[in-house]
Amino acid sequence: MSCNNNNGLTYVNTCIPAPGATATDATYVLDLTHNLCGNRKVCTNAAYPITADLNYQVRSVEPVGNDTYNCEILVYGTCTYMPHKQGCNPCCTPCPQTDNIWAVLSVPVTAATTPTITAGTCSCSPANVRDCCNVTNAVSITTSFNVSQA
Repeated sequence: MSCNNNNGLTYVNTCIPAPGATATDATYVLDLTHNLCGNRKVCTNAAYPITADLNYQVRSVEPVGNDTYNCEILVYGTCTYMPHKQGCNPCCTPCPQTDNIWAVLSVPVTAATTPTITAGTCSCSPANVRDCCNVTNAVSITTSFNVSQA
């Protein structure tokens, strides 16, 4: 499916260290907004949850001085949801729909070598909707990841 304008794009809203984070071992909380491919209605309830599966990859580690590095991280994966066509039940075609997600962010880290990244839990919900089957083109994704010395 082709996307146009802002549809299909993923934006980093916030990326903040969790309490207790240190320069060499930090857990970050990441809040993303993914604009779905096309302004569409989505079905969201227990039978049709919106899910996201994210991965992390270190793209580069650049020294900025004093044993501190800027770590550029690629966040990528998928967001799966049930598009609303002729009601939330019966199932529509395709059933369900999956969009690709990717974003690049930078975080500071103190490390002598390329840091390791461990993915945390991921939650996904429609943004700007009040009930099942409202029109939305945005999904909110909240996740966490840990960056530590190798």
